[in-house]
Amino acid sequence: MTQEKSEISQSPGQMLDLAKKDPAQAEALWNGLERPQRLRAVLAAGAPDRLRLLTLAKDARALVRDMAVDDFAATVLELGPEDAGLFLARCSDEQLTYLLDLTGWVREKFAPERYAVWLPLLLEGGGERLLRWLRNVDLEVLTLLAAHWFRVVKYLASQDEQEPPDDLPTFTLDGVYFLEFRDEEVASFVAQALVQLKSDMPRRYDELMEAMLWESAAQIAEDAVRWRRGRLMDQGFPDRLEALELWAKPLSGEAEWRKMQPKAELGFPEHAPPRSDASLMLLPRGELLPALAAELDGQAADRLRAELAYVANCGVVALEADPAQPSEVSRAARESLGLANLGLSALSGGDSAQAREILARAGVAALARQGAQALRGLNRRAWILLKEGWLRKLSTTLHVLDYPLDRQMAGLVFRRPRCFDPTLGQGREYRAFHGLGDLEAARRAVAQAEFWGVILFDLMGWEPEQVDGLLRAKVWPEDRREIKISSIMGTWLARRALGLPGLEPLPPACLNRAVELLQKGLAGPLAKEVLASSRALRDPAETALSGELLRGVLGKLKEELGGLDPAAPLEPAFMAGLVVER
Repeated sequence: MTQEKSEISQSPGQMLDLAKKDPAQAEALWNGLERPQRLRAVLAAGAPDRLRLLTLAKDARALVRDMAVDDFAATVLELGPEDAGLFLARCSDEQLTYLLDLTGWVREKFAPERYAVWLPLLLEGGGERLLRWLRNVDLEVLTLLAAHWFRVVKYLASQDEQEPPDDLPTFTLDGVYFLEFRDEEVASFVAQALVQLKSDMPRRYDELMEAMLWESAAQIAEDAVRWRRGRLMDQGFPDRLEALELWAKPLSGEAEWRKMQPKAELGFPEHAPPRSDASLMLLPRGELLPALAAELDGQAADRLRAELAYVANCGVVALEADPAQPSEVSRAARESLGLANLGLSALSGGDSAQAREILARAGVAALARQGAQALRGLNRRAWILLKEGWLRKLSTTLHVLDYPLDRQMAGLVFRRPRCFDPTLGQGREYRAFHGLGDLEAARRAVAQAEFWGVILFDLMGWEPEQVDGLLRAKVWPEDRREIKISSIMGTWLARRALGLPGLEPLPPACLNRAVELLQKGLAGPLAKEVLASSRALRDPAETALSGELLRGVLGKLKEELGGLDPAAPLEPAFMAGLVVER
């Protein structure tokens, strides 16, 4: 039985399967586990399964309240208001405040309509639950909500006028403050909340009404923002300046991880409640950081998950994702966590044993800064090539590079470099960098783009003005951004085969003959002649790189021209690989 309980706590799916077959046995087994075991089982499940597990628990309230605030909020958001009632009815005041602070604002602008999504669920949880919220909510937030829900008019009867005038709003709880609701759809809930506030907290009711009548709306909003910001920071949700430090230059000594004291000896971070693996699951399986995290358990795992949650929050804040939208949160968190994985991979060179030592000493935020530094170096090289290197001499700049090099380099000149990934689908081709494989692919791309200048202007002996003249001429393809290095190389080879000098567009009358000669030449002498030019380089590494790039271009030309029939009419507007006069 002990082993069975252990397996159930680690695999919540087994418990849910048992609950379908034998609910009574499942409930007995589930409630026989220690609460920490059940909490970890709940956290290991997805949001819908968490809800099912809690319905089996006799102490569901305690389990909900044991959840870290970020796991609680993520669960409620994933379930949505239709299914989150159990969580809201049983949550702590701290958890509810965090959820509303997180989702009830758009950046730092109050969004009362978002509060209206969750607050009716408090009423469903009972009057005591609603009253607890009314006691804990900032008066400023309550005032902003009230101003959105109704307007208030104060009437004090005088000796001369005992009856209120006919034009006063009709709703009043005390004959002093008269309310006019702005939206009948929420009037019922608001009225019930006001009745409870007036009954149990009459002084706060009066403070609310007076604040609506006399306080500056701008000052109320400013105070509300300040209180909210402080609470979120207390929960590990940084402000924007702190979040952006993840992308800043590494602090002095951050890379010297061997000199750092192990985090376990420091108790870092100090408070680390159990958390789910939601952050780790955002990174691809097999990457270094999630693989090493899976080896940890107990307090070591909780400490790392706490660090990961903070780094994920930094991504949400820095990239201005909407915390109320799980898809936006995931995308932003994946980017910041990818930086941490990138930094860990770069410092360790991908060596798991060394990465394990680094992770035991260096903070995850520090690793993210190392990852950002690596990307910043590639971004700088890409911009230098674009603004100071050989590409600046050509009018189409990056577009002259062949696919996929053109797309890879385009991603690197973004303000936040992006990784080109043609497998994404749905009209997307860029994502955040995740690990060492992405980084090495980007480094290769920059090196190749840089070296094409050597090939074109040193080995081939072309002049930048010749190449740019070809790009600016009236030619097919009409869109000059479609003229690639392979097209220029193909045109040059065709002219050589035809006995024409220079680097100019092909005359249309020579097109069929040029294709015929190229089809033969690419399978033999022309290709060999081009590849032989690499031998002029003295550096073996450069010779290898030159050969790799030239073989790629020749292979592309062979593919593009191989299927053409030189005996049939050829339409230059619809063919690639050659530049033809238009």
